[in-house]
Amino acid sequence: MKYDAVIIGAGPIGSNVALHLSKKGFEVAVVEQKREIGIPLKCAGLVSKRVIELSGISPNKIIQNELYGAYIHSPEGRVFEIESDRVQAFAIDRVLFDKLLAENAQNYNAVYLLNNKAYSFEDGKVQIKSDGESGVLQYKILIGADGAKSKVREFFGFPDPKEVLLGVGAEVENININPKKVHVFFSRNIAPGFFAWIIPTNREGTEARIGLCTSTPPPKPIKSYFDMMFTNPLTEPFLKGCTVKGLLGGAIPLGFLDETAMDRVMIVGDAASQVKPLSGGGLYPGLLSSNFCSEVAEEALENNDAAKKILKKYHNLWSAALKREIAIGMRIRKRFLQMDDSQVDKYLSYLNDEEILSIISKYGDIDYPSKLAFPLLKNIPILLKFLPEIMHL
Repeated sequence: MKYDAVIIGAGPIGSNVALHLSKKGFEVAVVEQKREIGIPLKCAGLVSKRVIELSGISPNKIIQNELYGAYIHSPEGRVFEIESDRVQAFAIDRVLFDKLLAENAQNYNAVYLLNNKAYSFEDGKVQIKSDGESGVLQYKILIGADGAKSKVREFFGFPDPKEVLLGVGAEVENININPKKVHVFFSRNIAPGFFAWIIPTNREGTEARIGLCTSTPPPKPIKSYFDMMFTNPLTEPFLKGCTVKGLLGGAIPLGFLDETAMDRVMIVGDAASQVKPLSGGGLYPGLLSSNFCSEVAEEALENNDAAKKILKKYHNLWSAALKREIAIGMRIRKRFLQMDDSQVDKYLSYLNDEEILSIISKYGDIDYPSKLAFPLLKNIPILLKFLPEIMHL
């Protein structure tokens, strides 16, 4: 069982690498510990147009709903409406999204080994185990796309994420909300260290994905915060009488990693902490980085040279594209964590300003929130005191 590339993790990031390499004729194996791709769901599934374009999947197959704006709920219960005349994001069927990417890779003969746990990666060999039976895969290049708690990252001593969030949520039905806008809730009582959300997932506003993230460790068990979404005065009115179809959740790594490639090994996606710090979204940075990973792996395999000096090109490429955005996001997040609810409420109150709302409508970009940060800093003088720290990268 010899392969040019062995990929650990059959999420969308791992499958995207598998697709690109198998398309080029390389022998690729993907090892996944789940029995079924995409299940259980671990993502809110709110993405930009760029994500759909990077995936190469037909939008008609995966888009559940189009979102034009948001309701921002402050800790004190004030609601600020942000709207646009253009689509800002899409709610997608994440399970189907994962499955279709894997199917595309398999169509080019990538081998998927489901229900297999990888537990050793020494000497160019991956030890795998499934239901008590073990096997060995030989590789020229190993790619860790195995999520926030990556075994590949741990085994090879790559840096750990600067921070890890905990997330929990669910798919719900029998609700009645505006189908064109997301609800975002800021309150330490609801989601300490982050925020909660309600994302309408159909065009009638009767189904949604709800959830929240917290800093680690949360003051109370994270499931208790999820349960409180159904009783908290800020969130309860939107969820009253709804039916919970299934829980989702997972860990979200934050912070730039200084190293993501070494001899014969690369890590990508959540394993490489390629996540937007202000939203916790990892699909866009992960898919973008997986393209760089695929390009460098292809070059290394063609030249039969997977030394660190060759694979480091991948690290340099994705860093050039995303490091600044991640760094700015982490700086802003650091300030956010220092604020109590009254301070958060104070700063959210600036959303009452029509000029500010027009700036958000003009510059808002869920993949590059820094494009919005600096116009806001310029137009809200009190925020300028944050500028030196944010700019000092």
